[in-house]
Amino acid sequence: MAAPQEAWRRLLACAIFSLLLPGASSSSCSNIAVDAPAVLWGGNVSASCTIWRHHCRFQEDGETQVMWKWDKDFLNGTQHSFGDSGVEVSNITIGPLNRTLTTLSCWVQKKGTPQIMNLTHIHAGYPPSEPQNLTCVMNVTTKDLTCHWDPGQDGLLPASVTLHSVQTDKDCQVQRAAIPPCVPPAGQSSCTIPRQDFQLYQYVMLWVSVENVLGTVQSRPLCADPTDLVKLDPPTLRAVQSFPEETDCVMVAWDGAEGSRYMQQACELRYRTDGDQEWMLVEMPNIAPSTWQTQHCGLRFGTFYGIQMRCKRLPLSYWSDWSPLKNFTTHEKAPSGKLVTWWNAKPQKPSKGTEVQLMWKPMRPEETNGKILGYWATLSPRLTPGKSSSTLCNTTELQCTFSLPSGTQRVFLVAYNSKGVSPPTEVVLVDKRDQPIPKIRASPLGEKTIRVFWDALRTPAPLGYILEWRRVASEDLAEDGVRWMKLGNGSAMEALIQEDIQPFQRYNISVSPLYKDGPGMPQYVEAYTLQKAPSQVPKLHAGNISKSTADLSWEPIPVEKRNGFITNYTIFWSSTNEDMRSAIVNSSVGSFILRGLWPSRMYQVHIMASTVGGSTNGTTLTLYTKAMDDMDISFVYLLVGLLLLMIIVLVICFHKSKRMKTQFWPNVPDPANSSLGKWAPAVLQEEIPPAPKACELSPVIVSAILVIDTEEKKCLSCGKSEPTKALEEGSPTASQRSYACDPSNPTLVTSVALPASYVNSPESVQYAKVVGDPYRCQEEASPMFYVRSNSTQPLLGNLTPSPKPYENLWFRGDRSSCESNCQFQEEAFFLDRALLDFPLLQGLRVDGEDDLGNFRRV
Repeated sequence: MAAPQEAWRRLLACAIFSLLLPGASSSSCSNIAVDAPAVLWGGNVSASCTIWRHHCRFQEDGETQVMWKWDKDFLNGTQHSFGDSGVEVSNITIGPLNRTLTTLSCWVQKKGTPQIMNLTHIHAGYPPSEPQNLTCVMNVTTKDLTCHWDPGQDGLLPASVTLHSVQTDKDCQVQRAAIPPCVPPAGQSSCTIPRQDFQLYQYVMLWVSVENVLGTVQSRPLCADPTDLVKLDPPTLRAVQSFPEETDCVMVAWDGAEGSRYMQQACELRYRTDGDQEWMLVEMPNIAPSTWQTQHCGLRFGTFYGIQMRCKRLPLSYWSDWSPLKNFTTHEKAPSGKLVTWWNAKPQKPSKGTEVQLMWKPMRPEETNGKILGYWATLSPRLTPGKSSSTLCNTTELQCTFSLPSGTQRVFLVAYNSKGVSPPTEVVLVDKRDQPIPKIRASPLGEKTIRVFWDALRTPAPLGYILEWRRVASEDLAEDGVRWMKLGNGSAMEALIQEDIQPFQRYNISVSPLYKDGPGMPQYVEAYTLQKAPSQVPKLHAGNISKSTADLSWEPIPVEKRNGFITNYTIFWSSTNEDMRSAIVNSSVGSFILRGLWPSRMYQVHIMASTVGGSTNGTTLTLYTKAMDDMDISFVYLLVGLLLLMIIVLVICFHKSKRMKTQFWPNVPDPANSSLGKWAPAVLQEEIPPAPKACELSPVIVSAILVIDTEEKKCLSCGKSEPTKALEEGSPTASQRSYACDPSNPTLVTSVALPASYVNSPESVQYAKVVGDPYRCQEEASPMFYVRSNSTQPLLGNLTPSPKPYENLWFRGDRSSCESNCQFQEEAFFLDRALLDFPLLQGLRVDGEDDLGNFRRV
């Protein structure tokens, strides 16, 4: 096959050369010879290029260089020239070959331009592989014989495949007649021998041969009677029904394959319940012809099944394919098993009893005997239809909650289907008081498994354990969130929890020991199977903010968002021109105080929550510190208020300066500047009054005079002293007098003139009432009686100059001594002409009497 292809290649090369090379003849002027057109993968190949220059009719003579091109790369070989014959030969070895098809060409370089002379293709591959698992099947309907085989590894080279067969004796030793070979289509590994090419009930030897340029191989031969190579069509299941009633047996009937009615067959039956992965296999080794039914027992009551069947011809044949699936359900009967129960109690008000949550596991499938329609919890083991007084709950769930009447310690639970109820399961409700297990631990074992282990109890020895677990969430879970399992082995020290376990979720697990007189107290532990960074971070809230501190608080992360146990919180804060600062806070803390802050500055704060699986940062909170604290503000307000008050007081004082001055320094009239001074004589002889005697009274300045009339005006026997005479003569000293007692005669009162120097005294002015009756001389030293007022008006001290003695006669007294044995008459004192010249005294007249005898208080 290779020779014709090589000839065509040479012909094509010559045609190309004649077009490309001027002067070249139409006949071949070059040739490429290789040691093998196909070589083993990874091997080398040698090639030789021969050029006949005369045949190529080169127009110019000279040296001719022969070159090689392997695919796209130019290579140099070993070149030889044979004298004047004009023959150039170049040899080359290429490899290793790691491509299925390689192109090798020969080129001649003339005047710097390479020109192709000839080319060839080299294949690389493997010898053919031996076919495996030759299988031939005869169709019982068409009687054709179809064989299949495994071609093995691809040789990467063009190959021819042929199915050979020959009829032999029973021992497959002597070949009797050849059967025409069967060539499969390209790329297929099966071939069918028609029925007319072989005879039935005679042995046939079959084998497969594969040939390529690197070699030829054959499969192991198959020798058999074609009738033993029959594969029946799958049977058809006609009916599956329970038989007889109230048993676990079924009758299966089917129709056999076409053409197999009179064949001795072996069949297999398989079935499984809905949801099961494994099949139950039933063998039927010998089925009589036309007896296509069988009976099988051991199925469960009231169970949904799927069933299939297959058959083969005896003694030797291939199994048919499985028949289409047929579904059926067995008949039911009352449940036969008991329920495994567990309970939890919550005390209520005494009038309402106790709230009990009763839980149970479903019955095993072989005990349900049908579809369970519900569960019934009662106070009595005897169930009477139509009476519901003892019913606690009737539900299709695997738990129920009810209020247990006071004093009740046991309830009964049954399961029921369409045929009846199961035997009652007694549940003893006793408080969990016994000793708990010492310690419980939990560790993850994969993403959906938790390993729980605990320390064993020595005394008292438990009969078993109850494990409870539920997913922890921020809100209370529904009652169906509780999962539990019962261990009947009291010596068990560990268990695997695999039901309803998800990664990154927290589970609360408890273990309670079971004793003969009731369950013990549970021990609790929390666990995760896997942990990662929290999917949510608490939101920061700013509380009280001062100029150097800030209160922060946050709410706990919802448990389902934590994705693990929170190890700690980290608070980060920073401001402009400040480095980031941080603080680590325990996971149980929900607040933190930032200290050492600068006043009147903006800070950015965020929180990071961490677990062993990672950390998550929260959003940034911006806060501003105050410039001053509340105490500072209060102090500033106080200072400002005091300052304003002082300013207001000062303004009022300056605005009302005269009035304020009058309040603190009142104006006292200056008698020297009064109109009274104008009535004084122009020239008065200044007299120096003598010092008062020891028996005289102190001078008294009288500003108000009250003259009290007496019923009897007795004339006091007194004589007028010299000052009286001087008064009559116009002496200014007569305007002021005092009275003294004569020590020799105490009954007499003498009018004595006192010094009346005008002095501004800071002391209070004493206003007095002058009583007329007591002006008699007494034996006592007191000459007169003064009634003082409560006025405390001060007199100006040294503010105005005192008047001269001659400027005011009223303030000047007579120093005459009181003469003994004289009587004083009230009218004589006021009738002095000097006194009557004062308008003030004239205003004191009563009823127009000129003698001023009757005075009233001014």
